[in-house]
Amino acid sequence: MSKYKTIVAKFMISIILISGLIGCGKSKIELINENLNSSKYEEAIKIFNNIKDEEDKQKAIEIMKKQDSILKEKFINKEINRDTAVEYLNILKSVSENKDEVDKTINEIDELVMSQEAYDAGIKSMKNNEYKKAINQFSAVLENDKSNYNNAQNKIKEVEELAKSTVLVTIDECKIAYSNSNKKSMYPDQLQIKVTNHFDKTIKNFNVCFIGYDSENHPIEIPGYLSESQGFEFMGTGQNVNILKDGTWGNGTMGWNIGSSEKLSRVEANIKEIEFEDGTIWANPLYDLWVQRSLGEEW
Repeated sequence: MSKYKTIVAKFMISIILISGLIGCGKSKIELINENLNSSKYEEAIKIFNNIKDEEDKQKAIEIMKKQDSILKEKFINKEINRDTAVEYLNILKSVSENKDEVDKTINEIDELVMSQEAYDAGIKSMKNNEYKKAINQFSAVLENDKSNYNNAQNKIKEVEELAKSTVLVTIDECKIAYSNSNKKSMYPDQLQIKVTNHFDKTIKNFNVCFIGYDSENHPIEIPGYLSESQGFEFMGTGQNVNILKDGTWGNGTMGWNIGSSEKLSRVEANIKEIEFEDGTIWANPLYDLWVQRSLGEEW
């Protein structure tokens, strides 16, 4: 071996020995930190299991606890996938004092997976002009799904505008027809609407929903007639109405009987579903969104 090669070999051996000594000089806590930061969770666990000092063990546990949120954040930011995140969390769970917290994080990650799937499904439904389905799917995207939530809210608005062009039936009038207080047993109060058909087909049957409000504009339940049933969504059915194209139905003499309510001040209505004369069914793609907004729910 030449003198030059001998010097180089000795230099390399010295570097390796020095590196080894430096590594040996690190505390187990420092080594755990290094391995966690490099996503070497199994190695970190091995070092943890060899810690004898109780004080050091507690320090290591506190460090490892923080990995729950770190792994969840990495998943949200798409740095790691669901399987990798759960695999690492299960490794950490083996030394965690609070296994329920780790399980909670795993559940949250699974919920985020469903949220991401809902967003992707919404995009597909939107492309297929399935507006009702798309709105429901975008509405299922969670607020803590950082990569999708704001986009989903914008998509809901986009789909809503697209869907409006398909809603070819209008409610031109909607009111509560109050009966004389002395004749309510014979002529109860009614919910009445006037409907116009803009479809190219004759409407045979329809389902309509009413939502009631008090004088302070708060949603309230509408009492059923001659029954104890009541609810925030009061459903009415128009059967064999046979509304021709550009025709109307409802002229103030037909409606749906309701029980007496001193608090009921006004109502709003929307068509939920239509059956045409040819047997085909049309479902209002904006119905669910209308209900949520009318009742003041988050969407």
